[in-house]
Amino acid sequence: MPQSENVIAELVETMRALAGSYPGFRPAHAKGIVCAGTFRATSDARRITRAPHLQGQEVPTVIRFSNSSGDPDAHDGAPSTRAMAVKFQLPGGKNADILGNSVEGFRVRTPEEFLEFLRGQLPDVATGQARADAVSRFVGSHPAAAEFLARLTPKSVPESFARLSYHGNHAFRFMAADGSSRFGRYHWTPEAGEAYLSPEEGAARDPNFLRAELETRLGKGSIGFRLFLQLAEAADPIDDITALWPETRRRVELGRLEIARISPSSASDERALVFDPTNLTDGIELPNDPILLARSAAYSLSYDYRSKNQ
Repeated sequence: MPQSENVIAELVETMRALAGSYPGFRPAHAKGIVCAGTFRATSDARRITRAPHLQGQEVPTVIRFSNSSGDPDAHDGAPSTRAMAVKFQLPGGKNADILGNSVEGFRVRTPEEFLEFLRGQLPDVATGQARADAVSRFVGSHPAAAEFLARLTPKSVPESFARLSYHGNHAFRFMAADGSSRFGRYHWTPEAGEAYLSPEEGAARDPNFLRAELETRLGKGSIGFRLFLQLAEAADPIDDITALWPETRRRVELGRLEIARISPSSASDERALVFDPTNLTDGIELPNDPILLARSAAYSLSYDYRSKNQ
């Protein structure tokens, strides 16, 4: 097995070990809610890319909100990142996916660094106890990880899945019908605005308050998100997930997502669905981003375990 495949396999195994024994669930983002909605692109989107789901027609979508924990019973008030994954359903049974997290960037740039970070959290072999200083030692030697945690801290407990911004942390190359191209990163902005709780407020709420809040909110009407593309300039790194681009970079609105309801088959959808950021269409291409390229293989391996109820 090539070294890269070994690293990916070890990543999945380490994440499963850290999550605990939950057969049939993802080793991360195990607790989720699947919703249904539609997306309609702006006229500006057609000038950015020829991708079929960004041409202005209404596109049915499947949306999954989730916590980051590998525990499917994790308390919704526990401080962590949250995620929104959107699957655009295209003619001919084809799909395109956008994955976003509530915190921009990532702790590390490579799969090898991520494996080092995860292994440090495994129990000490001699004592069987967690290593209290594992995360702090890693952060101390990895400035990008420290910067990530600084961005996470004030936004670690959301009031609602509908009141978070979600960031597609990888860059992609977008090609238009006229032959022009540019790199950009996705950003979802909630129409309801952002709102957060303190860790103490989150801990005091019901363990499943995010789902209950979403059900109540959808009972009153649909939920809207705007999709923006932050455009890179020549000096901006397109293959480094830890490097944020300046806020001054131009953003183009690509369209609006309208979430109508929670899927009546959300529980079974959880097991069957795979959201993969490398699942693209004509008009959008991958960069040479080591974390991005590893994610697809890791998701495939994780799904194999999940489908076998392991």
